[in-house]
Amino acid sequence: MKTDNIFRDLKQDLQSINEKANERLLKEEQVRSSIFNSLRNQGFIVAAERNFNKTSEIECDLVFWKDSLPESWMEIKTARYSNCKGDLRRLDKNGNDTWSNNQREQLKSWKKDIDKLKKIEDKESPRYFVLVEQCYNDSLFEKLYKNNTYDIRNYFENIKYDEIEFDLKWNKAPVDKCIVRIFYFKNYS
Repeated sequence: MKTDNIFRDLKQDLQSINEKANERLLKEEQVRSSIFNSLRNQGFIVAAERNFNKTSEIECDLVFWKDSLPESWMEIKTARYSNCKGDLRRLDKNGNDTWSNNQREQLKSWKKDIDKLKKIEDKESPRYFVLVEQCYNDSLFEKLYKNNTYDIRNYFENIKYDEIEFDLKWNKAPVDKCIVRIFYFKNYS
């Protein structure tokens, strides 16, 4: 898997959202579609929302493989964080400030996906957790990690990752940048 290609394609896709769109938040489906296409362009066979095993109803966002390489498993999450008070983009269509950072809930969903990756039976299969953040100045992941809020380090300490940061200015979102991190959980249990 060529991470640089995924970063390039995802950046291009997210930055090309039409200015007339009413998008406030990244959608996991947007990210998954972009990564799906990027992996296909790299020659992988890709399955979306595939069950982890034959007896489970629990699904993985993307599973991909090619030639004699083992299957790779990828979970994707989006996150948002804005501490920019008074920004009109925080207001919903009724003029209410409905922007909520929900730090605990967001981290809880990240942990849930990582726990799913831990349960993959073939321990040689590469596993990836992709976190795509919308933020104003401060990254939610960095904020939580720095203070070890909600024991985040139990999940992410010593896990290698690559990241890219770029401007993401959407008319309706009180955020101005996007950070994409791809964490590598090979031989992880």
